[in-house]
Amino acid sequence: MSTSSDSSPSSSKVKIIIVGAGVCGLLTAIHLERAGMDYVVIEKARTLSPLGSALSLTSAASYIFDQLGILDELAAASNPCAKIDYLRDDLSKVGIMDSGDNRGRYGYSSLLITRPTFYQILLSKVPKEKIHFGKRMIALKQDEHSVEIECQDNLDSSQDDDPNASDTIVTFKGDILIGADGAYSAVRRSLYDDMQAKGLTVPKEDLAHLRFDSNCVIGVTDVLTEEEYPVLKEKNGDFFVLIGKERAIQVYLFAFAENRLGWQICGQMDKPEEVDEKDFRFRDWTPVAADELCDMVRHFKCPYGGTVGDLMDRTPKERLSKVRLEDKYFSTWYHQRTVLMGDACHKHLPFGGQGANQAILDSVHLANQLYGIPSNSLKDVTTSFKTYYGNRSPSAKDVFKSTSLVASILSKRGFVSEVVRWLSLSHMPDFFNNMAMDAMNADRPYLCFLPPPSGKGSIKPKPQVVPVHYKGGPIAPSVTAV
Repeated sequence: MSTSSDSSPSSSKVKIIIVGAGVCGLLTAIHLERAGMDYVVIEKARTLSPLGSALSLTSAASYIFDQLGILDELAAASNPCAKIDYLRDDLSKVGIMDSGDNRGRYGYSSLLITRPTFYQILLSKVPKEKIHFGKRMIALKQDEHSVEIECQDNLDSSQDDDPNASDTIVTFKGDILIGADGAYSAVRRSLYDDMQAKGLTVPKEDLAHLRFDSNCVIGVTDVLTEEEYPVLKEKNGDFFVLIGKERAIQVYLFAFAENRLGWQICGQMDKPEEVDEKDFRFRDWTPVAADELCDMVRHFKCPYGGTVGDLMDRTPKERLSKVRLEDKYFSTWYHQRTVLMGDACHKHLPFGGQGANQAILDSVHLANQLYGIPSNSLKDVTTSFKTYYGNRSPSAKDVFKSTSLVASILSKRGFVSEVVRWLSLSHMPDFFNNMAMDAMNADRPYLCFLPPPSGKGSIKPKPQVVPVHYKGGPIAPSVTAV
């Protein structure tokens, strides 16, 4: 059975399909909504579970949320975050990573918020009729005139990864397709297949197998009392990382504004696994493996009191997430009418807390390059994509390398690794630390079609890039060449 569905009509010159209703996809929808552009969001899950632990929003991310008028709502559900304490599993000190005076330097504090809360705030800003749940993309067609995707319809939770689960097909047709569907992106796979079918070369690195080298278990406790855990009174988002002495394992511990504590275990696998993405249907790894990882750290002392195991015992099983970790940077972000963003084109390990923040920056840059696009011609679409890629890819790649470096510093064991951690976390001069933080917060883009955000800091951001199709509007961006 086949049906057809197009975006609703509007005055916008292009119709945009966003695949993926995660953080990246929803934020892009909010941007397009504010721009008055025509879009639809496609999500394979029928419902989205409130899973995940902490999300640390940088000052650069707060910049855009202030402009959108939702920073106060986010801040009310967050704790300000400025530093990370690194400890051994017996709570002896390794060092501190201190971001300093974020508000004074960049205009905004960093915020620590639970991922489910952050997601629900974004979801509330997108009209319900614009999001189509239970639609798993299975095919892509594009040419000079349009792009079309086919989706399996009416999937239930047991069918999400079964290619033969439904015979009902829904078709969405538009001018632009945005792949915001995460690290295991169906849009990316289909895009690369489409390019190869047309005789175009896709770099070998982009087609290489996914390499999983770490397992991760994430949880958030029930609401706790401040008498049990006095840290909850402080309303402070500074968090801890416990580094295992014997094994390549780390435990992240967070205190949330909701009077909950979050924890995240990241353990390096003894034997990394490689999977051909074409044959890959992502599933959680087995509960037995998750239990084994949890058992390795239950006895770790907890800086909030008691042990890490105490927090696990206060966490409902349904709020546990089990994932395998990998990182990969893709050099091919677009072709014809399809473009990638977020984890679909640069998947970060969680150790640097940059995955969501980099996706947020992607979203702002892409929305600016699509705003004011004069027509739905392939020439104008390609111009937007090319400029977006040119502005974002160098910075995204630099952050990707930095995140991989942090992961290496934390995961390696032995005397040399201890010395490296001692130097980088305990004896880094303030000058170098400030320089690194300034570089991370240098790119603070804002939407060109809305009044700029109000925050001012002593460290000025990079000049706002003038979007390639920009013809004036509510504001004039800081003048710099595209």
